[in-house]
Amino acid sequence: MIKLSIGREDLLKPLQLVTGVVERRQTKPILSHILLSAKDKLLTFIGTDLEVEMHGLLKLEKAVKEPAEITLPGKKFLDICRSLPENSIINLTENKGRVTLSCERSRFVMSSLPAKEFPRSPKQTPIMNFKIGQKALRTLIEKTSFAIPQQDVRQYLNGLLFEVKDGTIRALATDGHRLATHSIAAPIVDSSFAQVIIPRKGVFELLRLLEDSNEEVSISFNNNLVHIKGNNFVLISKLISGKFPNYNKIIPKKGDKKVEINCHDLKQSLIRVGILSNELFRSVQFKFSKDNLVLTSNNPDQEEAVEELPIDYKENNLDVVFNIGYFIDILNAVEAEKINVFLNTGDSGIVIEESGSAPNCLYVIMPIRQ
Repeated sequence: MIKLSIGREDLLKPLQLVTGVVERRQTKPILSHILLSAKDKLLTFIGTDLEVEMHGLLKLEKAVKEPAEITLPGKKFLDICRSLPENSIINLTENKGRVTLSCERSRFVMSSLPAKEFPRSPKQTPIMNFKIGQKALRTLIEKTSFAIPQQDVRQYLNGLLFEVKDGTIRALATDGHRLATHSIAAPIVDSSFAQVIIPRKGVFELLRLLEDSNEEVSISFNNNLVHIKGNNFVLISKLISGKFPNYNKIIPKKGDKKVEINCHDLKQSLIRVGILSNELFRSVQFKFSKDNLVLTSNNPDQEEAVEELPIDYKENNLDVVFNIGYFIDILNAVEAEKINVFLNTGDSGIVIEESGSAPNCLYVIMPIRQ
C-alpha cells in the first residue's frame, strides 16, 4: 500500500528524465513500466531498457511511513501528468496491483506489475571514483559525440571512448571516416589509468541530463558498468566490451601545409554549396590555391554551386574532396572563431584544431576518393 501527494511540476521533471530511456516497443511488458521507490523522504523514479538505467530523484516534504515500490506504465503516466492543470496536486494510491491517480475532478486507474519483476542493475564494486563539473563533462561530450556511428559492425566503435590517464580525462569517437577527441585536466591521481567505452544511447542520455553549470557529478565504473550521479539523477549504463584500437596510430600526423580559416564564413559557404550537392555522397571539393579557397559541389542533374573564400595560403595548389556534413559537424562543435587546418596530400586525412587554443581538441576527416 502506498499513498503520495505530489505537486504536478515536481512530479514531471523526474518522470520526464526516466521515460526518455524507456523504449516504446518492448519484448517484456515490465520494460514499458517505470518503478517508483519511496523510502524516508526520497522518491526514486527508475526506467530501463536493460542497457541504460535512469533514476530521477525527488525529495518529499514528509517521510513515508514504510518503504514501498510500485510500477506504472511509463508513457501513460507521463501523458496523464502532462494533461493535468498546472500547479495542481496529484494523489497516488496503490492497492492490490491497481494504482489510482486523482487530481481535482480527474481520476485514473492504471495497472501495476509486480515491483519484484522490474530489472535492476546489479551492485558492483567500482575500480575508479571521481567527481567532475557538469559543464566540463558536457563540453567533453558535445565536442566528440557527433562522430559516434549509428551502428557499426565494429562494436567497439558504437560508443564514446572515455579514458582517464596521466591526470587527464579524454573523450574520443570515430566512425572510420572522421575522428573527434577532446581532453581536460582531471582531479584524479596522476598514476590512475582506466579506459571504458560508453554506448551511444548512454552518451546521449547523459548529455540530456547535464547542465551548463559547475555543479559536480560523481562518476564510478568497473569493467561492466558506468555509474554517474548528480543531485537529481542517477544514470547507470552498460559498457561496450572489447578493446578500443590505439588511437595514436589512427590519428594521422599533421601535414606540412597549415591554413587558418574563419569558422563562420566556412560554415555558411558549406551550407550554401550543400544545396546543390549530390544527395547520396554530400561531397564538396576544396581547391586550395594562393590566398584562395574554392568550394565546389555538383549533382547528377548537372547542377553546380561554387563559393570562394580568401585565405592565407602560400603552398602548392591542392584539391581534396570531403563530406559536407562531416565538416559542418566539426564547425558546430568548435568554439573558437577560427580553425587551423593541416594538409598533406589530397589522398590523406586532414587534421583540424581550434585556432589559438591549447591543443586539447582535435578532429580528423578522411577525404572522399573519387
